[in-house]
Amino acid sequence: MNDHRRNYVLLFMDTVLFMNAMTFLSVNAVITYFLAHLKASTFEIGLVNALVSIGAFVSQPFFAKKVMNLTHKAKTFVRILFIQRIVFLLFVLTIPLVAESHPKLMVLLFLAGWGVFNLFVGAYGPFFMSLFAKLVAESSRGRLRGFSSGAGSLLALGSSALCGVILSKVPYPYNYTLIFAIGVVLLLLDVLTFAMMKEMEPDAVTKVDFNYFQYFKAIPAMFREFKAYQRTVIGFSCTVAAQAGLAYYTLYAVRTFDAGSTAIAMFTAITGLANIAGSMVFGILADRIGHRPVLVMASAAGGLACGLIILFPSLWTIYGAFALTNLCVIGYNLSSGILILEQIPRERLPMGISINAMITLCVSSIVMIGSSWLADYISFNAVFLIAGLAGLAGAVVLRSGGKAEAPAAAAASASRAAGER
Repeated sequence: MNDHRRNYVLLFMDTVLFMNAMTFLSVNAVITYFLAHLKASTFEIGLVNALVSIGAFVSQPFFAKKVMNLTHKAKTFVRILFIQRIVFLLFVLTIPLVAESHPKLMVLLFLAGWGVFNLFVGAYGPFFMSLFAKLVAESSRGRLRGFSSGAGSLLALGSSALCGVILSKVPYPYNYTLIFAIGVVLLLLDVLTFAMMKEMEPDAVTKVDFNYFQYFKAIPAMFREFKAYQRTVIGFSCTVAAQAGLAYYTLYAVRTFDAGSTAIAMFTAITGLANIAGSMVFGILADRIGHRPVLVMASAAGGLACGLIILFPSLWTIYGAFALTNLCVIGYNLSSGILILEQIPRERLPMGISINAMITLCVSSIVMIGSSWLADYISFNAVFLIAGLAGLAGAVVLRSGGKAEAPAAAAASASRAAGER
């Protein structure tokens, strides 16, 4: 097997393993149900979702600089992922010791462990997209992302069924200990896929050294250079705001319709089914009609989901909204990084991915924390209304976004930027 095919297979396996691992560590289903069992407050549950954004936000400048200074990325990425996942495994081992006797302490330990875990998430975008752009031909990027996500989601149906069995058959708190442990083991296997990749040639790099202040100062400069990229980030911010509803569907179902472990298993199964359909269809469409139309459809799906819950409140409507918002997530995950890759030069890609992550994660954190207040003091419908309008706004902005710069213009912009540094 040549290196190109080897890397293609390993990137395919990375997605399959990661998606199944995150079925067991689903923040919108298993983790929310775990925290509800611990009698966590709405704010604490909202904070858990926000920590996904906050952790990655805080670490973005560090990882962006790290990636931009490396000619080879894979080995460093492997070390980062291994540390992240071993640390979270140590937290999982505390569950049978603390959860039943000290539930409030368990919530605090989870918040701490989850916060540390998500500090390392800031490495995902800059490292992964740099490797993806380097190792996968442009003509097959959409299908690789789509087919690997579809295969991962198909297997995740079995994972979600196993979650339901473990939740109902294994006594508390060993059920959650086992579920989270399986997720971490799959994540550790995922690390091996990057350890086995072969980077064919070194990247050309210009050494950079910037602090937090300089990093944020570079953001408006990037927007001035790449106008289409600026509009894209605005559209992406609306799209991730539309995904906020996903964090509250489970809690809404539990509090309003007394949803139990069967419904939680149903949510994870719906996630798998939506991801299979969405990944396969979006992957094919992305290579045929482009990544922008995929992102427009994804954002619109997020807006429609929240509208359905407001207009037709029922448990079955929540299932439908859960599916549509998962389509919003899968479309965004599949095409957002590649659209950015099409709009800026590859040597600027880590910075472009990082800036988009910083801004969208900031928006997501604010929406998540604000939504917990809205849910407690106004209603869940207020949360769904804001998320729905954001999804529709994202579709409009992305549909009207400009095309990528011509290669010559992009190269000129990169040369100017290199001179400024």
